[in-house]
Amino acid sequence: MKKHEKLVLLLQLADLGALRKEIRISTRQIAEKMGISRQSAHRKLMELEREKLITRELITKGQLIKITSKGEDFLRSIYHELEILLGEVGVITLEGRVFTGLGEGAYYVSHPKYEKQFIEKLGFKPYPGTLNIRLVSESVKKRRKLELLPGIPIEGFTNEGRSYGNAKSFKAIINGAVKGGVLLIERTHYGPDVLEIIAPYYLRDRLNLKDGDLVRVDVVV
Repeated sequence: MKKHEKLVLLLQLADLGALRKEIRISTRQIAEKMGISRQSAHRKLMELEREKLITRELITKGQLIKITSKGEDFLRSIYHELEILLGEVGVITLEGRVFTGLGEGAYYVSHPKYEKQFIEKLGFKPYPGTLNIRLVSESVKKRRKLELLPGIPIEGFTNEGRSYGNAKSFKAIINGAVKGGVLLIERTHYGPDVLEIIAPYYLRDRLNLKDGDLVRVDVVV
């Protein structure tokens, strides 16, 4: 099934409420709503299920359908592509390869005083840890542009005699699918060729990533 065909069917299902809950619907109803044959509707549903974009359970006189997190990511990716194409947001695209970091991200990202700011300013509670990528040479130059922009400030603080530094953040889309953010941290062990990424999910699992994989990050500026 072509990309636009998946989009049309997923939008129809989302309009019926399948993003938030299982909906009960027959193949005939879907066919009528889309103006296609029952056979075509059945084939398209099976393909969405095979690609894990929906879950589908057959019941008496119909089926229960829900859009999966992968299906939601697909819809979000189209939405963000449109935002960029329509010029509604400015974007700096960075690329880099995944590597295993020092393991400090989980401690800092999950600290309540940082976490509260991420929720308020970026709009999500981050998974306790960062995805680290080592930027390709062209992206290192682009990253320097971010350092000159105001971004979204993450304020440091002192807690029990220990000082926690400031950071600057930007909203971002990872691999065209997952909403997250990037952090430019004042006190860091990493050089300018490293980008630290946060998201509501464990990105290695969500995007099936391993060390050495190339990642694209569209940073909203």
